[in-house]
Amino acid sequence: MNWIKKLDNFFIGLGIGILFPGLMYFFYWLLFHHQISFPTRFTIYLMKGYLLSNVIKMCGLGNLLLFYFALTYKIDKFSKGVIVSVFFFLLLIAYVSYYLEPELI
Repeated sequence: MNWIKKLDNFFIGLGIGILFPGLMYFFYWLLFHHQISFPTRFTIYLMKGYLLSNVIKMCGLGNLLLFYFALTYKIDKFSKGVIVSVFFFLLLIAYVSYYLEPELI
């Protein structure tokens, strides 16, 4: 059994689908705002500039890469886990948009 078939698990897809946008959040900080300390001051900086929801949306788009990978290699249970993690990020974006950045609405 190769390593791709070992990934065909719902919980592995869910875990990777939740961790991958967090990794992309770190790389966004590393590439564009590395002069600000991570994660507290960087997150406060994004909240004060009303950019946190937009950055979370960009990081959540990384799950499209995971989903495309799952479709390419036909690992369906993994892709179901990635889809569920997208719904978690949808709830996170709604929370940030409506409760942490309410002045924009």
